[in-house]
Amino acid sequence: MRKLIITICLVGSILIILDSLQASHWLVLLLLVGVIPGTDTSMSPIDIMAASSTAITIIILRLTIWPRIRSFFFTQPTQQITNTKRTARRAV
Repeated sequence: MRKLIITICLVGSILIILDSLQASHWLVLLLLVGVIPGTDTSMSPIDIMAASSTAITIIILRLTIWPRIRSFFFTQPTQQITNTKRTARRAV
């Protein structure tokens, strides 16, 4: 219960800080106009479109295809690891 309260308070404080910095306004300006937050520099529409489409493609492929092709890149361990602790017997 204590961990839940701490997590809720942290998320709430982060949301308050982002609201005071107008993070949503900067995000909309970045995506629609290409203005880099905190500067007067703007990116061309082609660059913004390429970055957005690349990010969306990576997210969609990660959610749909990755579970199928994961076995080609990573193999499952064939041997089970046991944590048996062996102690030496002392002669009495």
